Amino acid sequence: MRKTLLASISLLAATAAAVAVAPGALAKSHATSSIVHVTAKKSGLAYNTKTLTAKAGRIRLIFTNLSPIKHNVRLEVGEKEFGGTKTIAAGTTTAYVTLKKGKYHFYCSVPGHEEAGMSGYLTVS
Repeated sequence: MRKTLLASISLLAATAAAVAVAPGALAKSHATSSIVHVTAKKSGLAYNTKTLTAKAGRIRLIFTNLSPIKHNVRLEVGEKEFGGTKTIAAGTTTAYVTLKKGKYHFYCSVPGHEEAGMSGYLTVS
């Protein structure tokens, strides 16, 4: 009887320890290194900033478009694209990208918008 009781207590303690660790482990696997906000101004073809910073890793990119004109935010180095947001008019959208340390060009990929000035640089450290 005593062996069964000790075995049950040990099993209960192991189960409790596993349950206590699991939420933290799950939270880390979905952790975001940085949150980056970019806003398209209400009028004109411009973002609210030309420079952004983030920590290397998984980055949450939140794009708010105050304009009725459709815009987005895309990230690239040279001709290699790393992702970005959906193209939206007057609203907010979120995208996730995983980036290493470096300097990334962000821009609006709607034809003519980057050339009009909708671009900048994201420095990832």
